[in-house]
Amino acid sequence: MSLLRNDLREINEADVALLKKFFNGYDYRGAGYTFLSHYIWKDSYCVSWDVMQGYLCLVGTKCGKEDGIAFLAMPLIMKPEDKAEIIQASKSGAYNFAISTDICETIRTEYEPGSLREAVSECQKIFEEQGRPMMFSSIPGHMVDIVKEAFKDADGSYPEFEHDEELDEYVYLKENLITLSGRALHKKKNHLNFFLRNYEYEAKPITHENKDDVLALAAAIRDYKAQDEEEAEDIENEFMAISQILSVMEAKDEEPHNGGDRVEDEASRDSIICKEEFPVRGVAIYINGRLEAFAIGEIISETLAAEHFEKANDDYRGLYQLVCREYCLHLPESIVYVNREEDMGIPGLRQAKEALKPDHMDERYTVIL
Repeated sequence: MSLLRNDLREINEADVALLKKFFNGYDYRGAGYTFLSHYIWKDSYCVSWDVMQGYLCLVGTKCGKEDGIAFLAMPLIMKPEDKAEIIQASKSGAYNFAISTDICETIRTEYEPGSLREAVSECQKIFEEQGRPMMFSSIPGHMVDIVKEAFKDADGSYPEFEHDEELDEYVYLKENLITLSGRALHKKKNHLNFFLRNYEYEAKPITHENKDDVLALAAAIRDYKAQDEEEAEDIENEFMAISQILSVMEAKDEEPHNGGDRVEDEASRDSIICKEEFPVRGVAIYINGRLEAFAIGEIISETLAAEHFEKANDDYRGLYQLVCREYCLHLPESIVYVNREEDMGIPGLRQAKEALKPDHMDERYTVIL
């Protein structure tokens, strides 16, 4: 169910051109604040969007949950030069945007307290009318002061902010993930050395040629972990997201749909995603000719990459350290940091991420309105 006017599952070429400029409008510093990250989860969380008070508002709620909580992310702004380009494209008819030229002209190029508060309040009203509670969450830590200023009362007080530690993102130095040097990473280096001493492997970039191998391994891991009924839904959603990002990777060489009409075919939508640039990077690890691990992520900026998914056969000691290293080796030289996302409050995952000694954490907050 779409809560806002435009459904991310029904985008066209014009929508992609518009939305990507919003995601590039500010230093959001998060693996979750990219167009691709929203697109690959669209079928699990029914992501919808609209421009309100000049901000791009994105909301999601678990598909099939008619009375579930709606999650509003930090509203996005656009760079002045990108706004000018969008207005020109709208006036010339080059793109059939889902928003009018008048709305394009209201697009914000900086955060302003009053309008930001109004945008969030409009979303909240829509959700309340549909009987859904709204959670304004995943606010980047370095943007908390912007939200505080927007919701500050006359007496200087503002709503309560909760630190969502489960959503904090782990950011590592790429070089450390490659070398695993230093005393703090000694155990991880031992696991990697064990693998290198005992196994021969081949690292290949993920392409349309080995996409089916990657999907088969992801499905096998899903089926094994889905035996835990409490986690079955989340595991299935993750598998759907992996399948989606693989479809985008496969579609990058296809001819994208041309024009501003609605695109009904999923493959055509995937090809549109890759039209201007292709930020996705993936590596597959083969042992004895069989794929046993893979990692997939994207380039976020000149110095930052994200690793969205990392899967490996647990039977091979050191394989997780190896696939992480190979993923980093396949990144451009300019990349300094790798965001390996959150631990979702899972104790084992948290322990594994902490053991790799992140350079820093990108904190996330929820505001209680």
